[in-house]
Parts: sequence; C-alpha cells; structure tokens
Amino acid sequence: MDWKAISVPAGSKLFKVHNFTFMFSGKTYIFEIDEFADGNCIGHGEQSTDKSMVLESVNGKNVGDCLQALIARTK
Repeated sequence: MDWKAISVPAGSKLFKVHNFTFMFSGKTYIFEIDEFADGNCIGHGEQSTDKSMVLESVNGKNVGDCLQALIARTK
C-alpha cells in the first residue's frame, strides 16, 4: 500500500510516525518524526528519564534530515 496516495477529507492531514531511541553519554532520548505525504518532516525529542528535558522541534526535507538535526540538539 502506498500511504501517500490515500485520499483524506479536506482540512485533514495524514502522516506517518517514525520512532527512534538514541543513547548518548549515559542519557537516552526518544525521537518522534512525523512524515507528511509531500516528504517534509517534523521531529520532536525528549530525554526518556527526564520528561522536562524536551528538545526544540526540527523540520526537514526527509526523515534523515530530522533525525540528524535532533541528534545535533542532544550535544
């Protein structure tokens, strides 16, 4: 199935969610990247053991761009 070809009602959005776990310097981060049908993505992240440690959201042209930007924000 090509999820990007699905018809959705006017005013709605369909996106695919990608989840990643990243471990760095003894800390674990959870990343969520929302991929839209046009290929653009928005990424969100937080430290898994400290929910108050939220990374600033990122935008990218694809999942890889967002993932790289989120990893860069953990340093």
